[in-house]
Amino acid sequence: MKSANDDPGSISTKELAEYWRMPSVRAARELARALGLRRVKGKFPWYSVWATEGLAPPRRNRWGELKLPHCTAVDVAETLGESVRSGRRRGISKPDPSFPDPIPLRKKPMLWRTAQLRAWQAGLPVPQYPVASTAARRTPKPLANRTQEAPSNTYNPFAEARSAATGNG
Repeated sequence: MKSANDDPGSISTKELAEYWRMPSVRAARELARALGLRRVKGKFPWYSVWATEGLAPPRRNRWGELKLPHCTAVDVAETLGESVRSGRRRGISKPDPSFPDPIPLRKKPMLWRTAQLRAWQAGLPVPQYPVASTAARRTPKPLANRTQEAPSNTYNPFAEARSAATGNG
């Protein structure tokens, strides 16, 4: 039996919109659907949210900092006292190699983890989180022992189009 400390919990769609810095709850729900993030009893499990962002299940002592809402380039600029344009450039060119990488969730707006930015700004080592293996994210290959359908003698316009596209006609 799991205790309450064995699971980081779940997040509502409204909280997910704030976490991902989305303009609306609907936009967060549509992005979650596009990324394949599934709801369980109306909420999104934190482990699934982090897996969608490319993270492996984190240690328990990291849950609090990983639940902080992400920062946009505007937040980075305000935090560092720079222009918004300079904040965006930090994610693209990285003039300082110790500056944290943006989250590979979406291209615009770029998002950073708040805990990593705060540590970098304070001059502390930037926390690194375990990345999920690419093998776990691969789609399964089709089974080799599946039988293929026998060719039909009826007219199939799609087969004719495929044949013309591949030059086998």
